[in-house]
Amino acid sequence: MKTTFWSAALLSSLLGASLAAPYTAAGGQAVFDYRVTFIGVRGTTPDVKASMNIDPDNLAKVSGTVNVTVATFKTGNGVRDGHMRGALGADEFKDAVFTLSAVQGLGKLPEGQQVSSTVVGQLSLKGVARTLSAPVKLKRVGNTIEVATQFKFNPHDFGVDYFGGANDIAINVSFKLGGS
Repeated sequence: MKTTFWSAALLSSLLGASLAAPYTAAGGQAVFDYRVTFIGVRGTTPDVKASMNIDPDNLAKVSGTVNVTVATFKTGNGVRDGHMRGALGADEFKDAVFTLSAVQGLGKLPEGQQVSSTVVGQLSLKGVARTLSAPVKLKRVGNTIEVATQFKFNPHDFGVDYFGGANDIAINVSFKLGGS
């Protein structure tokens, strides 16, 4: 078995190809902005986790997940927090999960330079999964990749129906992935 691993590593090295490596993040921030009957509601959570397999020199083979714990969103009002957790089904569905399937328009992540791209995957919220594309900003510094995205979606598409709630919710998510 060791011979096979070392042979693959040597072949990869000789051909100039690199292998995808695991990157993880525990921490970061997710923020949402939502309107309920003309009142703006903002919620935040530091409970963002990510697990990715990334080869920064070949982003065509990226895969992974980003989890945001919806039960820990805080809006600054305890009663409103309870209503939000209920609308999101947080007792049953603790996390919103984005399962990454592609990074579009970017083959390589250059060192030290912030680049913009689009990620594609499945967003699962309240037990409903939908395909989602979102703009993303990436910056690679050594074995760290900074990730930031801002996008909107219709919460009703995911069964998040709150009386007087708007048809879109704005989401900002940022975190730093650390590689091995």
